[in-house]
Amino acid sequence: MGHVDHGKTTLLDYLRRSRLAAREAGGITQHIGAYQVDVQGKSLTFIDTPGHAAFHQMRERGAAITDVVVLVVAANDGVKPQTIESIRHIKQAGVPVVVAINKIDLPDVNVINVKSQLAEHEILVTDFGGDVEAVEISAKTGKNVDKLLETLVITADLLELKSRPEAPLQAVVVESAKDVRRGAVANVIVQQGTMRLRQDIFVGESGGKVKNIIDDTGKMRQQLLPGEPGQIIGLKEVPPVGAIITDVPVSEQEKAVTEPEFDLDLSAFEDKVKLRFILKADTQGTLEAIAQNCDPDSVDIIASSVGEVTDTDIEMAKTAGAKILCFQVKVSPHIVQNAKAEHVVIKSYDIIYELIEYIQKKMLKLLEPTIDEVVTGEATIQEIFEMKGLKIAGVKLTSGEIKKADKLHLKRNEQIIGEPVIASMMHGKQEVDHLKVGGEGGITFRNKRLDFQKGDTLVAYYVED
Repeated sequence: MGHVDHGKTTLLDYLRRSRLAAREAGGITQHIGAYQVDVQGKSLTFIDTPGHAAFHQMRERGAAITDVVVLVVAANDGVKPQTIESIRHIKQAGVPVVVAINKIDLPDVNVINVKSQLAEHEILVTDFGGDVEAVEISAKTGKNVDKLLETLVITADLLELKSRPEAPLQAVVVESAKDVRRGAVANVIVQQGTMRLRQDIFVGESGGKVKNIIDDTGKMRQQLLPGEPGQIIGLKEVPPVGAIITDVPVSEQEKAVTEPEFDLDLSAFEDKVKLRFILKADTQGTLEAIAQNCDPDSVDIIASSVGEVTDTDIEMAKTAGAKILCFQVKVSPHIVQNAKAEHVVIKSYDIIYELIEYIQKKMLKLLEPTIDEVVTGEATIQEIFEMKGLKIAGVKLTSGEIKKADKLHLKRNEQIIGEPVIASMMHGKQEVDHLKVGGEGGITFRNKRLDFQKGDTLVAYYVED
């Protein structure tokens, strides 16, 4: 990763030519978005992704595909906007980094300046008392490229990265396409297990059978081991970038995932929950004023910058699960549409105290989660019945009313222990959609593992905007 024209492509091309030439058929490397390099009897897989978007699409879907990022910075140019953007992505992904200071073959280099600029963005190399390794290279001449590769091997050893060929299959999609003749084509890297010819494979509930495997040198393969890249044919549908390929359908892996459960007690984790914001404003001074009103114990500011909201901001917000807060900046129709498609919330303000008031309300809700909830009804669980394998809560309404579609808390000794979702509501033998104060009825829940007991309280509420 790194700024444009700092030598990422040149470095990748050098590695291809010098390390893969002997294995290539006719000197042509099969372009699958990834390839392997042998170093000291060990293999390093380099992922050639088209920019930062693919990098994050992989991680958004739970595929921690990159073990180490090589951040390329030109020795004659230093840290540039895309370098800073790369650093943000690296930090957000929480992935280790090795810095390659490139173009040391040029006359006007200033390596110390590059390291100082990196330090300004919290990338502290070992020369500056940090723990980030930096290697000075020339991707054009190949100088010190071997040293860079050795550093990556050492880093991998320190991280204790282990492969498990015998484990259940898990491969991540690096690139994918629809071929007129071959159908769905997926370029993958095996993370664990072994991918074999004629093996049944699945992406979620969609499946297929491995009909063909081609490695990064264009050779036909019988199997791919952990860390190995390859191109496979045989999936019925084109998988998205970052999708996980397994040898078991999702319905057999985790049936519970298909039906959300809300009966987890999250109170033990409340001290770890934080608000996540990306700040955009018209001036740097305004950004600082907004940031000063954010308690660092309650708020993580993922990024802040002056200017319009961009596609990169949307991408970063989606990855981080953050909201974008804007003060007196333009939000174009294209950005609004993109944010809606990616389920990213953008809130725009023209009055500074309204924006700060919004942040303060959200911070207060972390301390008191029910502060903006309006209770509409309460019921006590008086009996528990079982019928056809279902647990039924026999309840009596003590106040207000409870509707079938209401949001609910399950309370025990005034503590919230679950978030029930009503599946059905009965009054006698008749199915109803609500119960009123004084009324009695039987309720079943969608949360099949909900642990409710006699004496527990159901609280119906809505969130006040």
